[in-house]
Amino acid sequence: MTVRPFDIRSQEFKRNPYPALAQMVEQGPLVKVKYPFIGDMWMTTTYEACNELLRDGRNFVRDARSAGLKKGANLPWWMPRSFKAMAVGMINRDPPDHRRLRGLVEQAFLRRSVDSLRPRFEQIVDRIIDDLAEKYDRTGQPVDLVADLARPFPLAVICELLGLPQADRPMFVRHAEAMANNPSWLSLFKMLSGLKRLTTYIRDQVQRVRRTPQEGLISALSAAEQAGDRLTEEEMVAMILLLLFAGHITTVHLIGAGIFTLFGHPSQKQALLADWSLAESAIDEMLRYISPVQMTKPMMPVRDMHWHGQDLKRGENVVAYIAAANVDPNQFPEPERFDILRRPNAHLAFGAGPHICLGLKLAVAETEIALRRLFTRFPNLELAVPIEQVPWSRQLGTRGMASLPVRLA
Repeated sequence: MTVRPFDIRSQEFKRNPYPALAQMVEQGPLVKVKYPFIGDMWMTTTYEACNELLRDGRNFVRDARSAGLKKGANLPWWMPRSFKAMAVGMINRDPPDHRRLRGLVEQAFLRRSVDSLRPRFEQIVDRIIDDLAEKYDRTGQPVDLVADLARPFPLAVICELLGLPQADRPMFVRHAEAMANNPSWLSLFKMLSGLKRLTTYIRDQVQRVRRTPQEGLISALSAAEQAGDRLTEEEMVAMILLLLFAGHITTVHLIGAGIFTLFGHPSQKQALLADWSLAESAIDEMLRYISPVQMTKPMMPVRDMHWHGQDLKRGENVVAYIAAANVDPNQFPEPERFDILRRPNAHLAFGAGPHICLGLKLAVAETEIALRRLFTRFPNLELAVPIEQVPWSRQLGTRGMASLPVRLA
């Protein structure tokens, strides 16, 4: 099959992906695309195919060994060891390992419910908004809601949940910014170099809390047991990296692009600001309309098979392109229309099946708190540049804003 020419990194696509996504759905349900650094891979595009792929643990797996292949067979040969360490995390595992790891981390998560943490989240975001206001009053210049709110807020939340020292958090901001850089071989290896240092730091933190338990998810993970089982140190490091990056990058893009989307739909924005009971429905529609995470981690068939009209080889990379699934007109009438009252709205923004996002409630709560506190304080917030000039992030596999300059009117 011919490799599809869709450029999913371009500003044109990020700004208005809906025509290209509609073409993908029409050409689907399974197309082959060329993906940076990895090469050709299969991509499901329709809602039905994506949902089936995500839920079918019998025919599709994430660990190459589950398909009878050598460990890491689906990873590029040049992938550094520091990155391969993340492959032992639960996001890349299959049952029964995935079930064991998820059970342990859920046990740690359940010790503190999201509802009980809301007052602390509100304190964090209020402090950030105070800093925004002070900066705006002092300089008279527009502030960047990505750099000054959407990124530091979820990062502060996940660092606090993990129990990382306050003094170390600027380091995580630097690494988060590195991961948001324009994709290139140079930026990739800079990111991997930072990942190596970060992995060493996390390993030290794990050893420290095992000697002296303290408040936070790292200690809770260390203490969690299930049928006499515990996380190994390698699994702990991989889990913390997953929680740190996946646990905040999605929310960064959801908050930033969510605010931007409201600017582009003023009547919807006014409806939300007039009735915050619509927040849950509005965030569901942001998740569907934006798809902050555009695709899942690669899966692979366990055998040669004919699936949705294509011949797949055992071990080939297949990803669920949830950005296309979320605008499938067979599932969502008028999918290109942003409607905060859309019902039903069974989007796949958090995935589906056994690998559904563990932190989905946390991401929704953070976004609701950030939007409500920001717009309650600054209801006349406005863009500082024309809407078509706001840059989108070129980070691979995501959709969000590179920056969002605003005036605190």
